Amino acid sequence: MYISKLTIQNFRCFQDFTIEFNEGLNVLIGGNNAGKTTVIKALEFLFKRGSTRTPSVDDFYKSLDVSIPPEITITAKLTSSKTDTMDDKAIVASWLTKLETPWEAELTYKYFLPEQDQKKYIEESANLSTTRERWSLLERSLKRYVARIYGGNFINKNRAEPEYLDKIHCETLDALRDVENKMFTGKNTLLKQLLIHFKDKAPLVENHAKITDDHIVTTHSDNFSDLARSLVDNIVRRVNHREFLEFAEKTGASVGGIPALEGNLQEGDVLSALRLIIKDQTGIEIPIINNGMGYNNLIYISLILSKFKMITSAEYGENAKSFPILLIEEPEAHLHPALQYNFLKFLKDELDNQSFSRQIFITTHSTQITSAVGLKPVICLEKEDGKGVHAKYPNKVFSESKEDQDSRKYVERFLDATKSAMLFAKSVVLVEGMAELILLPILAQKVHCDMDKHHVALVRVDALTFKHFIKLYGASIKTDRKQYAMEKRVSCIVDSDPAKIIKKKEKGKRRSWKGCWPFELYCNPDTFNYMPLSGALRNLIRQVDTCSNVEIFYKQEKGKTFEYDLAWDNLINELLFSPEVAITEVDELKASDWTEEEKKCAKFASSFLLHAHKQKGELAFELASRIQENKSTVVNLPKHIQEAFEWACYRN
Repeated sequence: MYISKLTIQNFRCFQDFTIEFNEGLNVLIGGNNAGKTTVIKALEFLFKRGSTRTPSVDDFYKSLDVSIPPEITITAKLTSSKTDTMDDKAIVASWLTKLETPWEAELTYKYFLPEQDQKKYIEESANLSTTRERWSLLERSLKRYVARIYGGNFINKNRAEPEYLDKIHCETLDALRDVENKMFTGKNTLLKQLLIHFKDKAPLVENHAKITDDHIVTTHSDNFSDLARSLVDNIVRRVNHREFLEFAEKTGASVGGIPALEGNLQEGDVLSALRLIIKDQTGIEIPIINNGMGYNNLIYISLILSKFKMITSAEYGENAKSFPILLIEEPEAHLHPALQYNFLKFLKDELDNQSFSRQIFITTHSTQITSAVGLKPVICLEKEDGKGVHAKYPNKVFSESKEDQDSRKYVERFLDATKSAMLFAKSVVLVEGMAELILLPILAQKVHCDMDKHHVALVRVDALTFKHFIKLYGASIKTDRKQYAMEKRVSCIVDSDPAKIIKKKEKGKRRSWKGCWPFELYCNPDTFNYMPLSGALRNLIRQVDTCSNVEIFYKQEKGKTFEYDLAWDNLINELLFSPEVAITEVDELKASDWTEEEKKCAKFASSFLLHAHKQKGELAFELASRIQENKSTVVNLPKHIQEAFEWACYRN
């Protein structure tokens, strides 16, 4: 079974919020104050009984009307899965809300003022005139509030049985964890528990392979008792007890019996003396306090996972846990990007094998983590002004059709740490080439659209692959999938790339569309058919036709590529047209019916594009440096690119 849905009412930033979960791994992303930690805390109230404090007045949703006593409600839906055990079914038997497969069960956490105290609260509230006074009344009344967990349909008010709730074990690693103080020595509860459990389970030597476990434990216990007795006797013999106890006789204390030394050493005493150390590759041993904080975080998490293995083992009998879940906030803390990637890949693989935890919930701001786990586990919390917080599911925007599944596979394959930024940003600008990737952040500042300040992700995708990525934001997907799509704004800056094709087909030769200059369009209609916009761009325009948050930006007249369009609007600009740029005459331009001013712009634009051919990335780096070094020199931004920035920055 797994937690398939969580509904949160009147808790922190959520008035009425529902989020769906995946079986296994769930990775929650979103901006600050989007509610990621609130989801974790809500899970704790339901599944981490005993170690979670009761809510405070600050845990109530702040826009509540508190003239009547407010309540916090958290409901989790549990759904059956293929890996269910008999223990799973036994746990939820009295919580079921749906009997047919897949069965469903519910647990509801309720924090409320008992009915007998509500009348007094309402009477006092009626005599108060301000909201602040009513919130103070709520804070004073919290001592009478109670927390209950109900199983099944809440309307029946059936209290969930503690013995079954205890079968669910929840462990949290919060964002401000101090792991070093939790695992230094065997005196720590976690480490000592593991030492006791895994004691006497060292691999057997070959000669003893047929000896039973009971015999081994007994033998080890006998050996320890003999050694402990010998050790205590050795210490007693080394102490001159007569000298420091001589005053017992002089004071008369020895009349009641002569004091002596005795001791008993238990295994737990020795376990408490053990401590973790680190052996580096040279064999040198160092204290764990001298180990890096990131590595210590991973060691601590490994201990938690070992604990899961321990508490679910058959050795615990009826006390064994059946459903361990792990909550991790910001696992990237103190971890190098490569470690983040490897750690999340490990968790994903182990969950697939059901090795230790049934379900893991992670909050993160790391693109390394999202690139490691793919699309399926990712849940994006989007906060919109006036609309509250909504959960979006990038993987669910793709239907089961072959076209959508091909798109999903493409996006997931190329969702590396760079492209994963599009899942975290407030808005996204998709571009075609390396030159745009290098130059646009600098050019955006020229029109007061700082991409970092506005949390805009600039992502490079290939010309033919825009169609895959825009589906994440609701473009070109089936209507029933729109609810899962992210609603952030997306600007697609696309080259016009006009083309032409010869009309008459020659025998034995294949015809194909070839790129042409904008001034060539319609100059020779008897010989060529023309296409002012590339086929990929025209398809893209159709795809976003009914999507309100995705826009396509391109030079609608006399445009070609980014370099061409930029040069067109920066005629004879010394930053672009350095001495290396040869201004050339293009024969087709002479035959064009364009105005002389248009021909002049086209001459320089085509010359700059020819100069940039096969060195676009290198030229972009050089141009970016010149723009930054000569801040007083004006660089005009093509109109469609400026509009793309303004759209992404929510300035129109």
